[in-house]
Amino acid sequence: LPSPHGTQDLFGKYQLLQRLAVGGMAEIFVARVGGIAGVDKTVVIKRILPQHAEDEEFVQMFLDEARIAATLHHPNIVQLYDVGVVDGHHFIAMEYLSGRDVRTLMEALSKRGGTLPLEHALAMCMGVASGLHYAHEKRDPGGRPLGIVHRDITPQNVFVTFDGGVKVVDFGIAKASNRFNRTEHGTLKGKIPYMSPEQCRAESVDRRSDVFALGILLYELSTGARLFKGASEFEIMIRITEGRF
Repeated sequence: LPSPHGTQDLFGKYQLLQRLAVGGMAEIFVARVGGIAGVDKTVVIKRILPQHAEDEEFVQMFLDEARIAATLHHPNIVQLYDVGVVDGHHFIAMEYLSGRDVRTLMEALSKRGGTLPLEHALAMCMGVASGLHYAHEKRDPGGRPLGIVHRDITPQNVFVTFDGGVKVVDFGIAKASNRFNRTEHGTLKGKIPYMSPEQCRAESVDRRSDVFALGILLYELSTGARLFKGASEFEIMIRITEGRF
C-alpha cells in the first residue's frame, strides 16, 4: 500500500484516520465510527473520487459493487456495513481487516527465496473456495440465482488476517444478475495473468472462470512460480486460451 496519510477529517458520522490508497475510481480510508455507550468501531471507507462524483456511469458501477456486497455474509468474504452519500460523495463502509494481501506475502517470500508451506497454500485456497462457492450459490429472496461471478480472483484480492482468517475482497467488477451497469460485450474485466480462456476471448462467463483463476492462484502459492508468463499481455492471453502452461 502507499504510505498512509494521516487525517482527522469528519465524513458524515465517520472520522477518517488514514488514507490507505487511491485508485482510478475511488480512495480508501481507515475510519472510526462511534457506537452505543462510547464503543468505537474501526472500518474501511471506500469513497468515490470527486472527479467522478457527477459521472453517472462511475456512480452506478460503484453502487453495483455495494449492491452485490450487501447480499454476501460469509466468514471468507469481506463484510459490508454501510452505503451512503455525504455531501455528494458516495461511499461504502466495510470491515477493517488487519493483515496482508496475498500479493504482499508472495513478494516477501520471493525476496527471501522461499516458498509457502503447502499446508498454508491449501488453507488459503480452501478459504477462497468456500467464500466463492457461497457467492456462486447465492439466491435472491425469491429463490432465483443471482449468478454472481467475481471475475478478479488474484493475489491482490485475497487477504490473510493476522489471526489466520482468509477473505475475498473487491467485488467491484463482479458479474451478477442484479447489476444495473452491464458490461459491454467484448470488454475485458480482470487481470490478464489470472483470466480464464473465456475472459481472454471476451466471452460470457460463469462460476468456472473463478474456479480457473483459483487454480492459477493455488499453483503460484504452492510453487512460488508464475503459471502464465509472456513478453506481453497479448502473449499471456494466447498462452491461456491455448492452454500452454
